[in-house]
Amino acid sequence: MSPQLAEYAYDIMKEKAEDIPENYTRSGDSVVVTSPEINPKKVFTHQRRYQPAPIMRLQENTRKFHTSKPILVTVYQDEDLFFAENENLVVCGTGHTPQEALQDLLLHIIHFFEYYKNLDESNLIGDALRLKELYQDLLIEE
Repeated sequence: MSPQLAEYAYDIMKEKAEDIPENYTRSGDSVVVTSPEINPKKVFTHQRRYQPAPIMRLQENTRKFHTSKPILVTVYQDEDLFFAENENLVVCGTGHTPQEALQDLLLHIIHFFEYYKNLDESNLIGDALRLKELYQDLLIEE
């Protein structure tokens, strides 16, 4: 290796090392850099998850809907907020109580049902097309 190439490599390593915060340390002999202040167990254990629950009916003011299949909703708490979500429909609701989060989720589901109902399939691709078909087959207005 030429002295110029070695000096260049050393300069690059020195420059990259300047980007690493002072409180970071190497973990053993590996190249993994970790921070002693970040504890993943502490960060993620405060999340409280509830058992997933199926939803069969939705209501928005005077409009009522029922579903062709149950919508499985997961509710969990993170800090001061509750979240209700369904990953398959790519929708989430939030609130200060589990009931508020669930109601917010139901309003989002009805909104996206109406949104996708009015879209022309020829303008959609990928996940948008899948969601249009899913919402169209899932909700039935009473």
